[in-house]
Amino acid sequence: MAASRRTGVDVQDRSALEAFLEAGDVIVDAAGPFQRRSPAVVEAAMRVEADVVDLSDSAGYARMLGARRTAIEASGVAVLTGCSAISAVVAAAARASGIEVPVRVDAWLAPASRETANAATARALLASLTSSRTRRCDVAAMGGIGVESALGVQLPVVWPSLREAAFWVDPHVVGLAPLLRVAARVRLVRTALAALVPAGVRLARLAGTRDGTFAVRVEGDGRVAAWVFRAAQRSYIVAVAPAVLAARDLATGRRVLRGLVPADEQVGFDVLATYLHAHGVRVERRL
Repeated sequence: MAASRRTGVDVQDRSALEAFLEAGDVIVDAAGPFQRRSPAVVEAAMRVEADVVDLSDSAGYARMLGARRTAIEASGVAVLTGCSAISAVVAAAARASGIEVPVRVDAWLAPASRETANAATARALLASLTSSRTRRCDVAAMGGIGVESALGVQLPVVWPSLREAAFWVDPHVVGLAPLLRVAARVRLVRTALAALVPAGVRLARLAGTRDGTFAVRVEGDGRVAAWVFRAAQRSYIVAVAPAVLAARDLATGRRVLRGLVPADEQVGFDVLATYLHAHGVRVERRL
């Protein structure tokens, strides 16, 4: 079965979800912004014995599910949270780097704003602005403003050695980056931008770009490894690919997963890279 805005299934209504779901279902949850979500989908899934794969990049949502780790494991279902660019792609790259004791992981996103801009992602970005820190990417021509993400929650569970796991976003729309830096410091500006989200989305769709880039840099063991994922169009495939692959494996029984699945076990890097290449995304090893 599938749920969407047209079906009217409320992702915050556990009773409605339990009535809709069936045992053995694999739920692909993309109903953002996850910063505003309750754990109703996961709780309903545990009750009916369905697996969950979500595309959340929210630190708060990751913490909320982490606090339910014991209950999830006891239920026997699989929950793959952050099965997207954040955190699955980053974790897969970090694992593939061969760096056994990583101390820093950074990810940068310059989205194909003309293709992907929508109100949910815009509001999620505004809700995640925590500082006006910026960082240039040394493996791709972009920089970004610091955004709170699930990286800082999920990756240290896998690698306790990490001193920082950071996510940086370049809005890829002329003039928007300076506004976001101000919004990160001034609540009034953030509130004003939130009110202007519909207009901002229309601007991004008109003035944004179709090409998108995602970069991952892993530092540790005295060396650095990095990858750049780039596409002239449909770069959003990088974000959805892990969930597609994981859901396929769960539905077909190709992989047996249980509990709150760590970010580095959600998708294999080689399988991911092959899938992305087949869908027009270049995956380049750097450094």
